[in-house]
This record gives sequence, structure tokens and C-alpha cells, in this order.
Amino acid sequence: MKKRVAGIACITLVGIGAVSGCGVQSQPSSTGSASVAPVHLTLGMWASSPAEKTLVQNQVAAFEKQNPNIKVSIQVITGNYLQALQPMLAAHNAPDIFYVDSSYAPTLEASGAIMPLDNYVKQDHVDMSDFRSNLLNAFKWKGHIYGIPKDMNTMALEYNPSLLAKAGIKAPPKTWSEFDQDAAKLKAKGIVPLDMPIDVARYYPFIADMGGSYYNEMKDQATFTNKANDAGLTWFMKEMEEKNFVTPQDQGGSWAGIPFAQGKAAMALEGAWLVPSMQQTAPNMKYGIADFPSLHGKDANMLFTVAYEMARTTQHPAEAAKLLFFMTGKQALKMTADSGLAIPSRTSEQGEFLKKYPSYKGFVDGLKAAIPYQFGTLGQNFLDAINNATQQGILKKESAAQVLSQAQQTLNSQMND
Repeated sequence: MKKRVAGIACITLVGIGAVSGCGVQSQPSSTGSASVAPVHLTLGMWASSPAEKTLVQNQVAAFEKQNPNIKVSIQVITGNYLQALQPMLAAHNAPDIFYVDSSYAPTLEASGAIMPLDNYVKQDHVDMSDFRSNLLNAFKWKGHIYGIPKDMNTMALEYNPSLLAKAGIKAPPKTWSEFDQDAAKLKAKGIVPLDMPIDVARYYPFIADMGGSYYNEMKDQATFTNKANDAGLTWFMKEMEEKNFVTPQDQGGSWAGIPFAQGKAAMALEGAWLVPSMQQTAPNMKYGIADFPSLHGKDANMLFTVAYEMARTTQHPAEAAKLLFFMTGKQALKMTADSGLAIPSRTSEQGEFLKKYPSYKGFVDGLKAAIPYQFGTLGQNFLDAINNATQQGILKKESAAQVLSQAQQTLNSQMND
């Protein structure tokens, strides 16, 4: 699924009514036990394509074959997924397990509507070492595990070798210093160097690489005005001012994949969702995918990931946990890898995935230093505050400190309303 503007599906977060208790369930029944009567579960998902629904159907069929006493219905939630899911959770009629995007996971987890998985993971001996810690951390809240990631995505550098060659450039840049040199050559030929939106979902790695952080996880607070943020934002704003980075809107596109596919920019910074888009919109265009360039010797990236989580009000927690662990287990994720629809979250399956789909290597490489795309429970208010301030700051040629101060003031006002 192509992710746009706020990264992955950052939707306005509305409060969920408190659901019974927020502590970890102390004595879950064994996930290995089988009920005499058939147990019926519902799996909630969105479907970015018919192929995705087919994949889930095949995974569920494999689960039911191994667990004949459990029957699973698939519920495709259409429209605005989060806004549809939240009332279900509040009314206690949500699916037993369901997709949760990392961008809004903390808000759901903090609400008390999600079942902690700690004890189930322990009892079912789930192999958590097969996931990188940053993937797991995307679905932890206050020290507890609430979700298991099913797939992942990062950003990579997509490039048009034909346009690079017109400027005498033989290979894509490995560092942002090299990029600046290449950008000068491209602009001299009238070629836009890189297409990129003014969006924290894309530029946040620059903040991290230069020692900054917009968010304090321990306090669940924005830290825009931390002086350490000035350097990374100053660098990004300078790239925009010098037209080394150009927004897709300035090239007639709603996201970077459009002008890149039209040959209007030599490079773009997007996730693996660009690949199927290119297959549809520019099937004959030759392009490459390289690792996200490093800045000051560091390789921060953005991590976009989706997990399965469980409703606290499920009537069959042991069986729901069994289904959740299967859908994020090696057998199911091998099916994901074979399909090519998404990058599997388990390290053990990524190698096989790359053997079949080697062009995705840049996205898998980006995982090692990727930061989950989430800012606690601050949600859309956080994103709106920093994105609007950054856009206006670049337009008005403000300093990074002015931009960050404005973002903090806006967020404080929104949170106090």
C-alpha cells in the first residue's frame, strides 16, 4: 500500500472509551489447549489489493488446517480504518485480532483497548529473537508487548540512471555529501536532483543523524525546542532552499512517486510501496534502488510497520493468541515472502525474500538503523504541528529554531484545547 504525506496512514486520533482494566492479564489459559466445541474468531484487516486479501485467506486456511477446532472469519474494514476500528473497540465488538499500524499503535495501546501479550508470548514460547528490537519496540507500551509485527518497510534511494548519466554521474550517492556534489551537476543540466515532500515522515532521519530527537518516549512528550534538533532541521531546510530537494507538489504530483515515474527528478526517497506503483505507471522505465545515504557517518532511517494486535474484550484470548502468533510466525511469513506483497518482519524470512526479490535489498538494509514512525499518543496533532511549521518556515525563510518554537507552541495549544 502506497503511503502518502504523513507516512503510513496517520489519521486523526480520537479517544477510545476506557475498556475494562489496563494491567497485564495475570493468568491466561494455555494457548496450547483445545476447546471441545469449535471456537469462532474474527480477523480484522484492510486490503490494499485483492492479492493481499488472498494472501491472508491462504494463511488463515493453513492455520485452520492445523487447528481444526478454530474457525476464522476475515473482516475487511473499508474506508478510514482507524476511525472505523476505534468505535468497535469502544463498543466491545472489534475483531479478535486485527492489523495495527505503528503510527497510531501507542494511542490504541494506551487506551486500554488492547490485550497485552507478555504472558501469552511466554506460555507459547514465541521466538522473539527472530525480530529486530526496533520492530518489536514499535508495538511496546509502558514495558509491555501489545503487538507482533507482520511486515515492515523503510525508505531507500530510488534513482534514474539515465538522468544521472546526463550529468556525468555513474552511480547514486552513498552519502549526503556526495549527493550535494551530484545535485550541483544535475541542476547545471536543468534536472531536479531529488523529489521529496516537506514531511517529518521523510526528513526525520536527518534530525536523528545529527543528534536530535523530536520526541521523549519516557515522558510521551514532544521535544521540538531541544537545541540538538536545530542542526538536522537547518540542513534539511538548506537542501530545500537550494532546490536540491524539490517537493512533488512543485512538480505536479501528490507524492514523490508521480514525478519520479514521469522522469522529472533524478532521485526520490520513498518506501517499497513505490515498486508496484512504478510497475503500473512506468512499466518500461529503468530505475535503481540504493541504500538510504548516510549523514555524518550515521544511517538513520524511518521504520514503517504493521502488527497484529488483540482486542482486550475477546471472548477467546488463548485461541486468539494462537492465531496471532501463527499469522506472525515463520510459516505465514514465508507465505508473505513468497508473495512479494510485503517485506516479512522475521529476520529468518528476509533472506529468502531477497533471493526472490533482490531489488528490495535497500529497504531491508534500512531496517538496522530505522526509527519507528510513531510519536507516542500525540498522534495527528504532533504531525500537523511540525509539518505545518516546517512548511511555513521554509516558505518564509525562517530559522530552524523559529520553526521548532512555532511547532511546540502549536502543539501545546492543541493539546490544551
